[in-house]
Amino acid sequence: MSARPLLPLLLLLLAGTACGTGPTGVVGAGEPARGFTEGTRLYFVRDGVLVSAGRPEGPLAAAEAVELLTGGPTARERERGFGTALPKNLAVRVSADGFVLDKGSSTLVGGRWLPPVSRLSRPATGQLVCTIAAATAAGRGVDVDAVRVTVPDGGAARCADYR
Repeated sequence: MSARPLLPLLLLLLAGTACGTGPTGVVGAGEPARGFTEGTRLYFVRDGVLVSAGRPEGPLAAAEAVELLTGGPTARERERGFGTALPKNLAVRVSADGFVLDKGSSTLVGGRWLPPVSRLSRPATGQLVCTIAAATAAGRGVDVDAVRVTVPDGGAARCADYR
């Protein structure tokens, strides 16, 4: 018997065994990856766009993260082009689910008393919303865009609304 007639038969037999394992169902592998949760994410502005910066502090509560944010970017972050749209005379109170502007007091800035801020620009609001959402998300172990932040006179917003 020649090898030619056996070749198709051998190929058929090999195809049936493939890698030697049978089909399996879905195999659980634990929790999905949640991304960067170490430290704290603060949101600044670069070229008119919100950008996040990682800080080693934390994870922090939302109020603590906003306190870092209002301090502005570090020298290294400024070298990378990060800036802030937040006014120097900003007085803000952070709650469990959002923030309000403190309209009750003026602020001493550079030797001058400035009146309290009554409105924020869109980039400044985005900086606060995203920083609060990032801190809250890290604490809950969820994605930043799953967190809604209450903004003054604007209802609830997500970080994605400002990117």
